[in-house]
Amino acid sequence: MSISSTSRAKRPLYAGYLREAILLSLAGLAAILVLLLAATRSPRRVFRIVAPLAVAVAVVIASLVLAGQQLTILHLVGMLLVVAVGSNYALFFDQGIVDGGIAPRTLASLLLATTTTVAGFGILAFASVPVLNAIGATVGPGAFWR
Repeated sequence: MSISSTSRAKRPLYAGYLREAILLSLAGLAAILVLLLAATRSPRRVFRIVAPLAVAVAVVIASLVLAGQQLTILHLVGMLLVVAVGSNYALFFDQGIVDGGIAPRTLASLLLATTTTVAGFGILAFASVPVLNAIGATVGPGAFWR
């Protein structure tokens, strides 16, 4: 068996993994939405928590595609990290709203957490190791846009 035929044989396997990962990610998203709705009992609050995450994912995916980067399963993992970290920040932010405004300590905490996340993952975007590069190129900007 030649190298090119081995490579062709792996493509359907990879496509299957990617398809399964996307389906499981969507199922996880649905579960998160149901749990948020059950916990907050407010569709408006759920929207306020989820909207920045959706925008961050859309902007990062669009940026990567416009930059000519082929999206891989590593980028999907990065998007999951963006949603995981971003949802924590969004929940923290939602709890920090006092009298229609944001408590100063909450804002300072969120700014520090976001800055360190963007810096930490942003540095990985310059790594020569493809796994680190893909994760950093996805999570760094995703944390910024979130």
